[in-house]
Amino acid sequence: MRTIRWLTERVPDTDNTPLVIQHWIATSQEEVWRAWTTPELFHQWFSPEGLHIPLDSVVIEPWVGGRFECTMVFDETGQRNENKGFLVELEEPRLIVGGELNVGDQITTGFRSVQSFTPDNGGTLIRVEQHGLPPELVGNTQVHEAFRSSYRKLGRLLGVATEERECK
Repeated sequence: MRTIRWLTERVPDTDNTPLVIQHWIATSQEEVWRAWTTPELFHQWFSPEGLHIPLDSVVIEPWVGGRFECTMVFDETGQRNENKGFLVELEEPRLIVGGELNVGDQITTGFRSVQSFTPDNGGTLIRVEQHGLPPELVGNTQVHEAFRSSYRKLGRLLGVATEERECK
């Protein structure tokens, strides 16, 4: 197991409550890690139902300080939503922590996304914590469902079962 860390200032939350999503998938940590860090897989599942990610928009540099970028495109309208970030901490195959870049590639200190992959009951529990989001997104059931639809897409891609888990 390899742990790499890029030390940064603590990211302040807009309030103390992160968005938390937990979803179980019937595969190994290593397969989940591969799906998160391989552009050819990532673009097929990471967007919610009704959106897609063109492969040519995905940049995943799997090292601390590396870029983590993709563009989500709404299927009905073609509207594009660019996502640009950088990797703060990696612990293969257990942990991916990212921060966000804003226009001009300046680091935004208000957002952090933590993805952890823990062995659980013959599969892997995926836990996402996003810090620094506005409170109206944290409790929004549509945001939760968007994440969950992505994990169902991941299960279909890998040909395995998935289950929603309580977000605590």
